[in-house]
Amino acid sequence: MNGAGLMLTYLSKGGGYYIDVGASKLIAEKKIKIKQGHEISNFTQDSPVFDDGTEIEADIVVLATGYQNMKTTAIRILGPEAERISEVWGLDSEGELNGIARCTGHPGIYTLGGNLAQARFMSKRLALRIKAQVEGLAPF
Repeated sequence: MNGAGLMLTYLSKGGGYYIDVGASKLIAEKKIKIKQGHEISNFTQDSPVFDDGTEIEADIVVLATGYQNMKTTAIRILGPEAERISEVWGLDSEGELNGIARCTGHPGIYTLGGNLAQARFMSKRLALRIKAQVEGLAPF
């Protein structure tokens, strides 16, 4: 996938890229401060207070917490039974997105992800799929 460009990286991995719209320069100029590896324990009037006791005065705090694969999250919420669901995101052997607006391999569990435009487009198709299953017109 190296050198394949942003869209293929996004579709195949669902992450691993960053579109710089000016923040990198502000970080380099120390106009944006970054603190990692420590949890915020509380806030004062002007600063987040970290679990190591440090404070950084801030006008705005952005929590860039990352995310996990939807399957990992489903397993955490639903328990080991959710391990049966298919992989979510990435491309399958036909070049289609894994587990997005498709059967997950577990009855009654559906995943839908992506950006807003993708979610709007795919939600209608997923709703039709669910309706067809409820009415007995489509297999599990």
